[in-house]
Parts: sequence; C-alpha cells; structure tokens
Amino acid sequence: MKKNCVILVILLAFFCAACGSSSKSESGEDTANDENTVNDEDQSDSQPDEEVVEPICLTPKSGPYKMKFTDISEEMGIKKLNALGTQITVADIDGDKWPDVYTSLASKTREDQNEPKNLYKLLRNVKGQSFEDVTFSSGLFKGKDGTNGVASTYVVFADMNNDGFQDALNVVYVDNDTLSNENFKEDYSHVYLGNGDGTFKYAGGSFTYDELFEAIAGATFLDYDHDGIIDLFIGRQYNRYGELYSCEPDTLMKGLGNGKFQDVVDGTTGLETEKFNEENALEGKFNKPTWGVAACDVDGDGFADIMTSSYGRSYNMLYKNKGNGTFDDLSISSNFAHDDNENYVDDQFFACYCEDASHKDTEYCSISNGALIDCSGIGTSGWTEGFSDQPYRLGGNSAGTLCGDFDGDGDTDLFQIELAHWHIGQASDKSQLIINDNFPEKPLKRLSEEESGISRKRTGSWNDGDLGGFAADFDNDGKLDIYILSSDYPGTKSMLFQQQTDGKFTDIAQDAAAQVARAHGGAFVDIDRDGDYDLIVGTSFMRWAATDADASKKPEKQWIKVLRNDTGQDANKVIIDISGTTANRDAIGAKIIVKAGGKQFVREVQGAYGLNGFQNDHLQIIGLGEICEVEEIEIRWPDKENTVTKYDKVFANYVLEINQETGLKHHKIEEYFAK
Repeated sequence: MKKNCVILVILLAFFCAACGSSSKSESGEDTANDENTVNDEDQSDSQPDEEVVEPICLTPKSGPYKMKFTDISEEMGIKKLNALGTQITVADIDGDKWPDVYTSLASKTREDQNEPKNLYKLLRNVKGQSFEDVTFSSGLFKGKDGTNGVASTYVVFADMNNDGFQDALNVVYVDNDTLSNENFKEDYSHVYLGNGDGTFKYAGGSFTYDELFEAIAGATFLDYDHDGIIDLFIGRQYNRYGELYSCEPDTLMKGLGNGKFQDVVDGTTGLETEKFNEENALEGKFNKPTWGVAACDVDGDGFADIMTSSYGRSYNMLYKNKGNGTFDDLSISSNFAHDDNENYVDDQFFACYCEDASHKDTEYCSISNGALIDCSGIGTSGWTEGFSDQPYRLGGNSAGTLCGDFDGDGDTDLFQIELAHWHIGQASDKSQLIINDNFPEKPLKRLSEEESGISRKRTGSWNDGDLGGFAADFDNDGKLDIYILSSDYPGTKSMLFQQQTDGKFTDIAQDAAAQVARAHGGAFVDIDRDGDYDLIVGTSFMRWAATDADASKKPEKQWIKVLRNDTGQDANKVIIDISGTTANRDAIGAKIIVKAGGKQFVREVQGAYGLNGFQNDHLQIIGLGEICEVEEIEIRWPDKENTVTKYDKVFANYVLEINQETGLKHHKIEEYFAK
C-alpha cells in the first residue's frame, strides 16, 4: 500500500518552458548554457499555465525489496480466450494508454477465422481487468484480397509514419522447409498501418522488392540517421537449417515515412557481409544464421548501434553507428563476438572425431579426453578439422542481447543470451553480463558467473535453453534486474535475477512466484497501470516429454501466463510517457537521465529486439527506491540536432507526460490511466 508523506506546502511544477531546456548541436556542444535555463523570472504571458502539483512521497526502506508476483491469468480470461503463445509482444494499438498484447505460437501457416487453431491472438487490454479478443476485427491479419487469417510468425510494432498510431510489421518466417510445406499459402511479411482505434490496414508493397519473403528471425526498429523516421534492421537465419552457405545477409532498411522501407546496404555502409569463404571467415565478414538483433547506444554518442546474435556458434556482431549513415564493425575488437574460451577439448563432437581409427593416434587428437557419448550414430560428421576448431565456430548459440545500465555508471552495458549444452563443452558461450567501461576506448568486459552472480546449477546432461529475456527494475529499488526465459529442454525454467546492493545478482524466481517452466517468450509490462512492471510469459512444449521430471506440471495447452507484480508499486519511481516530434514519434533511441538523491538513473527507449520479436511496454518506469526528490530529468533526443531537454521542476510518483514540443506535464496515475 502506498504511504504519503504529510507535506503541507504546495509546490509548483511547470511545462517544458518553465522547467528549462537546452539543446546540443550535432557536434555535441551546448548551444545553451546552464545560466540560460528558463526559470520563474523568464515566464511570459505566452507561456503555458503553471501546474499545481502536490508532492507524493512513499517511505520504503532502502532496497532491494522482497518481490512477489501473483498469477492473474484466470481473471484476465486467458483460458476462456484460448490465448496461447510462445512469443509475446506488447503495444498500445488503440491509443487508450493501456498496453495490448499479441501472442503467437510462431506458426508459418494460416489461421482459420471460423475454426481458429489459436495460432496467434491480438488481445485488447480492458483497463487492466481483462482481455478482449480483437484478432480478426483488427484487420492486422488480412491479406491483399481482404481474407482474414494470413500466417503470422511474430509481430513487432512502431509508429512508422509518425501519425501517433502504432503500426505493425507482421513477420512470416519463410525458409526452404516452409516453402516445401503443403500448408504454406505463400503469405509474406508486410507492414500494416494503424488507424488509431485498434484497427489496421494493409500498407501495400512495403519494401523495395515488394514483400519480404525470407527467414527473418529478428527485427528491430531504430532511427539510425536521426531523420525523425523509424528505420528497420532485420536478421536472417539459415535458408536451409544447419547450412552456413545458405545464409543471406542481414539488412538495414531506411524508413520512408509512409510505412515503406528501402534497403540501404549498398557496399558503403560497413554492414556488408557475403557468403562464407576462407578469406572472410576470421574477420567475421560472412553471412551468419542470425537469431536476435538489437539496437541501442553502446558508445554514448547519441546514435543507436546495431548488434546481432548468431546461432551456430558464429561471431556475434557489433556495428558502431558513426552518425553519418555508415558503421564500423567492432565485433571482434570490442570483445562482443564471443567469450575468450576457445578450448574445445571436451567437445563431444571433437571427441567422436578422434575416436575414429583414422584420427585417433594423430597429434591433432592428442588433446582429446575421450568421448562420453555413444559415437556410433555420429561418427566424424559433427566435426571438421580446420573449420570446427576455428574462432568463428567456437562462440555460442546466441539468441539475443539486452541493453541497460546494469552497473549504474551512466553508460549502456549488455547482457548476452545463449543456448548452451554440456556435450559442446567449455568453448560454448553461456549467458553473460558484459560491462561497458569507457567503450570504445576500452573493450567491453565480460563478467564470469562468479563475478556477476548470474549462474545456475548444472549437473549431468544439462542444457541451458536461454532464448530471450528483458532488463527492468521490477522492485523499483533503482537497480536493473534481469529476467531470463529458458525453454525447449527438460528442466528449463525462467529465472529472475534480482540485483543486490553489491551489484551482484541472485535468482529469486521461485521464491517470488515468477518461475515458469519452459518459458520461451515474454514481455515486461505494467498491465494494471499501478506503477510497476508485471510479466507476461509464453511457454513452449518443445521436448516436454512424459519422462521429464516436471511432466506432471505440463499444462493442457500453451496458455500464456500473466503475473502481477505486488512489490514495485510501494517504492518511489518516475513514470514517463514519452513522445517525439522532431525525433521519431515513439522516441525510440531517446536517452532518459533521472538525477535524484545524488544519483543518476539512465534508461534508453528501445523498440523490438531479440529472437522472434521481443517487445516490452513503452511506458518508462524508473525506480528510485527510498529517494523521493528528483533534481532533474534530462532527455537526449534522437533528432538531427541531437537536442537535449532538461526539466528541473519534477515530482516522483506521477505519470510524467513528456512531449518533445509541448514539454512536461504531471498526471496522477489513477487519472492518467482512468478505469
């Protein structure tokens, strides 16, 4: 329960003009000095009326706080709606400020409107009390001919035409196996433009080569050139599973402002790759089986950098955005490509290769510890001398990258999400925290599991099935926590790593009732609009067999889970609903710096990311813990001028509606999100 301090004096807070602002040129130098920040004496008759705001202070002790989640799936109507899903994305499709939810079983075939197989759902949030199924009434799944039920592997959202409404990219994952499936009806990935009322219309040929008809495993929105229009970066998987030579290049597509996109990778951007060969292998300049993609400002220059996560143990890629439409490939020099353990001595494919009579007594195999598996069904097929032992094959099966200031020093750190298996051995990367300490002057620093605390018990034939996750401050104590979704192998469950006072992390998922078996996809979202992030989690039935230890807990269907956060609302926080004008309307790429209690709390507004479309609540909730007084909020906008706006009359525990043009306005939570 919230506790208000008794404060008798009514204080004043002002719109943007009253709070003060400054801007920076493209070179980053201030064009307005601190003494030019607008203050009370600078007000004129033409400026907005003053806000009268009564401070609200909560009085928790210092965090971290004991977390507790409650499963409210039943009361939200999940089973009644047959809301199934491995993947979850979140967006406000109708502009009512309540987050709506898309769920998907990642299918590549069509849905039947008359007899739904529940392959996907679009659920309207009815003021945090229930969901309404608007799948077919939305128009989001209509084909060119107006027929409802086109295929939908996953959907990601952004305002692509800057009209204030969320638009959608419906991705249909198409590889060679898909094309040979007799149930595939040649549905393509397209853009659908939002009408603002929860309905969508087909945008026509959205891409320069009409439609995207490819194995698109990941998609992220960014404004790479700061022209105020959302751009799109896509990552492509194998066209034929397991065949490196079948991979096509990842692509940056420039937004044209009308829901259409143009491929700009033309040989000059620095993003170029080509089919694998011995010459481009060591430098990583080859097409990879990309799973996850992400965009955030790692080097702190205001421009979103691009990261890709590769399956098949290939290099992960980090492209530094130079701000002029080109990128520097810093994948290897940054220490992002993979971890530094390239020891394959315990790789069981290597061991089986060396069990073969023709290799057993060679010097090459002298380091082998011997096989711990039955090699009769494998032979030498899993290992190629001179290829499998190279750095570009000794990384991880990487699923995605999380961006966030995990150590609280003001810059963007990373968390890399990885699949890992006992039989691949120590060279295979595991999910890992990567700390930024003055990048790019210094390489990124990978923390061991002992250093970060992000670890787990591994015994026997273990598998880490980490496929996604998110970074958010769930208890609002001011420190980012990490939720990892792990699936597809026996015993895998989601993990909630809460950051402790010493900066290390502890898995509290089970005690907090936030642990979900076979958690595959999900989102953090303030579903009930009470000022903290709740969880929505999707599950997979992959390899969930009757012999599993937890087989008795397997649900009848892959219903999504809605877990309400019953902790974070009791701490102080800043809640920001942000929108751009000269920056893109969603303000994707904007950096928010909250200065309070002598500390800085930094967040970057991010769009979709990861494998098969992770997308979280656009509402920015920044925990302050026991701190109540906010000294200043600074917004660094991703526009041509790299504008910086500062607000110094700000109060916590309100919704701060920040518009780049009209400024800041305080709203009581219960009034802004009226029920």
